[in-house]
This record gives sequence, structure tokens and C-alpha cells, in this order.
Amino acid sequence: MIFAPHLAGCSCAGGFHVPLDPGAVEQDLLEFLRHRYRQDGRAKLAAFVEDRLETNETSSRRPDFAGWLGGLDAAALPRADLDRLAGDIRTTLESMNGATRAAGNGFVCY
Repeated sequence: MIFAPHLAGCSCAGGFHVPLDPGAVEQDLLEFLRHRYRQDGRAKLAAFVEDRLETNETSSRRPDFAGWLGGLDAAALPRADLDRLAGDIRTTLESMNGATRAAGNGFVCY
């Protein structure tokens, strides 16, 4: 079961299709990871993700998500944190991409 707060890309939100907004997908993904890193005690990594979320809210001149991802190797984070972030993003997007509705027992909003 996958649920996304923005209900983007599914027809279960009132019976109509809502176009997928890349910004909404990014926000959902980063909010999930920020929460996960806070729970895991990874304060620097949580703060790094928080900074991106805040930049998205306050700046119209922010790099798009693809540009931000492309610059991760130069981020001021320990290599282990960068590897964790990249791996978590990859795993999450791959699982979303591979999600399909299970006959009779689930739904997918992304």
C-alpha cells in the first residue's frame, strides 16, 4: 500500500485523475526521509534534507530536484550520509515506480 499526501497521479481521489506534480513528489519524498533520519538519530542528514525543504518554500531561484540531486556529491556531508541519502532516494523511487495495484487488496496513489 502506498499513500502520498498530495494524491497525485491516481484516480482514487474523488474519482478523477490529478496530474502528477514533480514538486509534490519531491516534497513527499523529502518529508518522509527527514522524518526517517530524525528517528534514526541522523541529525546532520535530517538538517540537510530540511534545508532543501525550506529552500523549496522560500526561494523561487532554487535548483530543480534533478539539479539538486546532481549536486549531492559536492554536498558538505560525510560520505556515509551521502551514500545513505542517495540509496534511500533510489530505493524509494524504484519502489514507487514498481508499485502496481494488487488485485482486490491494495491501492497505489503514486
